[in-house]
Amino acid sequence: MASAAAATSIVYLAHNGNSSTNWLGVCQQFTHFCQATSGAVVGSFIAVAIIALMLILSGVSLRKH
Repeated sequence: MASAAAATSIVYLAHNGNSSTNWLGVCQQFTHFCQATSGAVVGSFIAVAIIALMLILSGVSLRKH
């Protein structure tokens, strides 16, 4: 979850930039990079949700036995 949150902040900076540090957004120049990183961030959050679901299901299974 922590790595997904860190990747989200980097993708946000790539899309919008940061005016206080004079860093411009790079997505206007590297569209394929931004699409790939955005997809990776979405995939990582889906993986976190699947792992959480598996954890809950295994807890329920252990509780029954």
